[in-house]
Amino acid sequence: MDNIEKVILEKIEGMKDEIIQFLQELIRIPSEVPPGKYREISKFVASKLKEFEISTKVKRNNVIGEIGNENGPTLIFNAHLDTVATYDGWTKDPYGGEIIRNKIYGRGAADDKACVAAEIFATKALLDTGIDINGRLTITAVINEEIGGLLGAEYLVNDEVIKGDACLLGDAPCDYPIAFRGGTMQISFNIQGIRRHAQAYPDLPPPNRNKYSGINAIAKMVEIMNFLMELQEEFQKIETKYPLPPDLPSRIGSVNFTIINGGNSVNTTPSNCLLHCLISVIPEIDLENIKKKILNFVEELKRKDPNLNIIVQIPAFIKPQITDTNSIFAKIVKKAFKVVFNEDRNFKTFIPTTDAHFFQEKGIETILIGPFRGENNYHAQDEFVYIEDVINVTKIYALTALNYLR
Repeated sequence: MDNIEKVILEKIEGMKDEIIQFLQELIRIPSEVPPGKYREISKFVASKLKEFEISTKVKRNNVIGEIGNENGPTLIFNAHLDTVATYDGWTKDPYGGEIIRNKIYGRGAADDKACVAAEIFATKALLDTGIDINGRLTITAVINEEIGGLLGAEYLVNDEVIKGDACLLGDAPCDYPIAFRGGTMQISFNIQGIRRHAQAYPDLPPPNRNKYSGINAIAKMVEIMNFLMELQEEFQKIETKYPLPPDLPSRIGSVNFTIINGGNSVNTTPSNCLLHCLISVIPEIDLENIKKKILNFVEELKRKDPNLNIIVQIPAFIKPQITDTNSIFAKIVKKAFKVVFNEDRNFKTFIPTTDAHFFQEKGIETILIGPFRGENNYHAQDEFVYIEDVINVTKIYALTALNYLR
């Protein structure tokens, strides 16, 4: 650790109470999607950047801050403002930001408001040292990550509102840098049947039916679900070779039935069945091939069954991605982890989808860091984050920027 690194780490330790307070204030501003009401939290984050004399603009509720110059590369810090819904079962106030011992509770505490706080105060630590960075640092606090990034990171990157050479993105497990990412496909199946009296005109094969007989949409969905369960069995045969963080147990792809709706009453043949499914794959699996396999199966079902009225939609399709761990940027990130943890920390794999693919697809080298632990209950009740993890992420943001931009 050199002297300037030591100064920066000391400044972050000195700002610890301020970082915690800011994170509590973020948690107290609801930003669930849906409904996606972001004006208040965007305004609050923008005001903090301006308070720190960081050049600030807001684009469609995405907050963007910049420091530095055009004399070197551009590094992007990225974290997201939105959260999933609160749901039920909480024993703590989901918008309280309550501190109990070494934890901060609330929706978004870990996912991903901790990283919003970290990127802002990491930048403040750099500014407070008075060093002249060689390049530009762009801070982004984006919306809609939880619903695929549309009008959030997708808009900023694809419309070139922001540009960069490298990106350090929050929203990830703690203690290790993430360079290997799985792929994800959201797919829905909507089957239309014919509603009839379930006893008088049940859905039976000939000769036990006539033109008044029902068509059972739920029964037809069973074939789809059985095929997907067979796909899960195929996934179980292939384990990823890439290392996982300690709290993530699954080394294989997964098929997850997330929502299913159908039926009208207990005595009526169901005229509709809707299945939403999330298919996640390890880096070694060709997601395009999985997509083709599913669509070909559906086409074959339609060929065999003229009464199958089905619509398949794929609203999200994100291929696995690998970041070069031997690049200058990757080595700088790894060095930051070594300084913070006083030991080497090797790159790991993260299967869940983040906004990282938008940056990587634009040629912006992207590595993930974050505060997640399995016990944090992100996307569940009583979400929390350890204060120490927030401070460590702040330090990693700051050290990465320092050494990438000097």
